[in-house]
Amino acid sequence: MRVSTLQIHKSGLANMLNNQKDLTKTQQQVSSGVRVNTAADDPIAAARMLQIQQQLALAEQYENNMIAANNRLEMEEGTLSTVTDYYDRLRQLTVNAGNGTLTQEDRQAIGAEVEQIQQALVELFNSRDASGDYIFAGYQGGSAPFQQLPNGRYEYVGDEGQRFVAIGDTTNVATGDNGFDLFVNIPASSETFTTRTSELNTGSTQVSAGFVIDEEAYADFYPDDIIITFNPESAVDPAGINYTVRQASDGKVISGYSNQLYNEGQEIQIAGVTLKISGDPAPGDQVLVESTPKQSITDTVYRLQEALNDLTNSPEDSETLGKLLDDTLANLDSALAVVSRTQSNIGARLNVVSNTESLTADMKLVNQDVLSQLRDTDLAEAVSRMSLQTTLLEAAQQSYTTISNLSLFNKL
Repeated sequence: MRVSTLQIHKSGLANMLNNQKDLTKTQQQVSSGVRVNTAADDPIAAARMLQIQQQLALAEQYENNMIAANNRLEMEEGTLSTVTDYYDRLRQLTVNAGNGTLTQEDRQAIGAEVEQIQQALVELFNSRDASGDYIFAGYQGGSAPFQQLPNGRYEYVGDEGQRFVAIGDTTNVATGDNGFDLFVNIPASSETFTTRTSELNTGSTQVSAGFVIDEEAYADFYPDDIIITFNPESAVDPAGINYTVRQASDGKVISGYSNQLYNEGQEIQIAGVTLKISGDPAPGDQVLVESTPKQSITDTVYRLQEALNDLTNSPEDSETLGKLLDDTLANLDSALAVVSRTQSNIGARLNVVSNTESLTADMKLVNQDVLSQLRDTDLAEAVSRMSLQTTLLEAAQQSYTTISNLSLFNKL
């Protein structure tokens, strides 16, 4: 077979370039410590490395979620612990208020402390997390969940949502509890009611929380609701602000409560309950008295404060106060039970976060080890290979030099 001089030069040059390329690649692996710099270096390893890197990135996101969840849950736990302390103090004050030797001034002094505790509780109910979200507002984290009405009562304006965060591929954990479940939807000690004004009112009508003064009368009326509607002033002679009281089920006027003259702040006793209406009602304004088996802790405290400040030492008021104090103690126990259950749930969630955090850290270490095995250079093997490739390159260069000098012209 005839081999041309050109072929000899091309073959020799190609061998040297291939050996030089292999040597350069090995040298780069040794200097960088990375074996797979491009997918072409090891396609199978490169694909596996990409998968592991994605898993590590996801694990890092889960770790961030776990840190946020842990911080939020610990904050809620600490807040509820302080709430429990205030509930205990309210219990003490309620028991003290039942002392028959206290004067009305003494009870008003207790009522002043109750008011301070109410404000402190609402501040806790409106706590924010590190990002500025209200932790007890449900999904409405941008606005305070408990807001004070003009008559001094507090209204929950959040929702009943519960936020969850992913801390694993199949693991989600609740990072908070809404204020409705914790502080509003509390089982009452006995059949009770809540008062509010209609959203369609055009006047400045306000209503107190009120309380039950005759259990039997209210039990006969329960679970019906009461609607107090303000009539045109011309409905009475002489003209004046007046109202009519109906039962909600059939719209029937309750006996004795048709076109009653309105006196601001005067007690209105209906179906065993008493309440006070204030403000400047407009014709068509309505006050709603709605029966319910639940009572918010803010209404429990507000009713206690209202009774301590307003009730006298008369036999009727003393009886009403005694019943209200008993109900308050029972309602506080119910509120404490709700908080206690929630604290237990928070502890369980924190355990889930802690266990998942440990598992994620272990998996992360395994993935990092596998990634290192796939990606990192085996220096001993690479240095040995580089020595061999250097020898091969030198041999190729020497052989090329020798062969390229072979020519017939050198023999002439």
